[in-house]
Amino acid sequence: MKSETGPEHFDGVAAAIRELAEAVRVAAPEPPADPDTLLTAEQVGKLLQLSPRTLKDQAAAGAVPHHRFGKHYRFTRGDVAEIVRLSAAPVTPPRRRVSVADVAQDFRAA
Repeated sequence: MKSETGPEHFDGVAAAIRELAEAVRVAAPEPPADPDTLLTAEQVGKLLQLSPRTLKDQAAAGAVPHHRFGKHYRFTRGDVAEIVRLSAAPVTPPRRRVSVADVAQDFRAA
């Protein structure tokens, strides 16, 4: 039994692999990623683990960037990045409510 381990055998195998790889590239080209693709509220909600309804409500209130086509909300990748950036912003603590009676009492004491 003769073993094919010579350099010409490896060259032939390498050529066959290159040919096969080229055939696969031609048969199944990879679609280019479109940075301008619009995502639905459902898709963004799944990415960010948010309810699509919450996302739509926030978009309607102007709290998050979005594009609206009729009654449909759409989001670009840039919009999603901005939503993530906004969600990471520090939350300001609510202002302390003071009753009018407390203010009047402080005023009288002064």
